[in-house]
Amino acid sequence: MVEFRFDISPLFTQPIVKVTSNLLPHTFRGDRRQCLDATSKMSEIIDRLGQLSANAQKLNTPVTTAQRLRMSENQTIYLMADVDAGNNGAVIGLLKVGTKDLYLFDEIGQTRKVENAPCILDFYIHESRQRAGLGKDLFETMLADEKWTPVKCSVDRPSEKLLGFLKKHYGLVRSIPQANNFVLYEGFFDDGKIGTTNGGGNGMYITNSPNTQLFGATYLGDDNNKRRTQRQLDAASNLAAQITQISPGGRYGARRPTCSMAEIIHSGTTTKGAESGRIS
Repeated sequence: MVEFRFDISPLFTQPIVKVTSNLLPHTFRGDRRQCLDATSKMSEIIDRLGQLSANAQKLNTPVTTAQRLRMSENQTIYLMADVDAGNNGAVIGLLKVGTKDLYLFDEIGQTRKVENAPCILDFYIHESRQRAGLGKDLFETMLADEKWTPVKCSVDRPSEKLLGFLKKHYGLVRSIPQANNFVLYEGFFDDGKIGTTNGGGNGMYITNSPNTQLFGATYLGDDNNKRRTQRQLDAASNLAAQITQISPGGRYGARRPTCSMAEIIHSGTTTKGAESGRIS
C-alpha cells in the first residue's frame, strides 16, 4: 500500500476515482482554494504511483506523471484506494488509458491506420495487494466506463505480469506481431468497430504508411476507401491535363525582349553590307 502525509479520504469518496487533465477526481466538488489543494495532492499521488510502476517494470523513467496527464486531453487515470488503511488511507493501484492513432499490422500482415485506438498505457497494483482480485476490479471499472472490450485494446509495452493478467482473466493469448511497442490480440480487427475515420467509416483502412513502404503491403481498403482513392487519382489526372492546356499568363506569358548583343551583331552586319554595295 502507498500511504501519504495527508488524508486521502476527501479525494476518494469511492474506492475507484477517475482523473483527467484537470488533475481532479471526477467525484470532487469544492471551491477554488479546495481545487488547488486537491490538484496538488493528486499530483503527488500520481507521481508516486507512476514511479512505483516504473520501478516494478524496471523502466528508467516513469510512463505516468501528473505533468504528462495535465498536457494530454485524451488520457485518463483510474486510481484505486483503501481509505480505511493506515492513518490517512492508502492508494492501492493505478491504471492509465487513452486513445492514439496507430499504424498496425492485421492478421494477414497488411498495414492499417487505426484512429482513436483504445490503449492500455500503464497498469500497477501495489505488491502488498496483488493476487486479491483488485486488479481485475480496477480493470473492469475502466472497461465499463470507457465502454471498451479487452480484445479491442492495444497495450503499450506490457510487462510479463500484465500479459499474464490478460491471459488469465480474458483469455487473450494469440497476439498479432507488430513493428512498434504495442501488443494487440487476434480479434482486434474483427467487425471493424474501432475508432472513427475522417469520412465516418469504420475507423480502419489500409494506407500508404511508413510501415507499408517498408514491408511492402499494398492498399486494399474497403469499397468506400477504394472509391475515394480513385476519385483522388482522377482529380489529379484532370488537374494535370488542365495545367498542360493553359497558356502561360502574366509575366511568364509576355513577349521576351530581343537580346541586345544580337541586335548589335545584326546591325553591324547590315551596315557592312550596305557599305559594300556602295563601293561596288
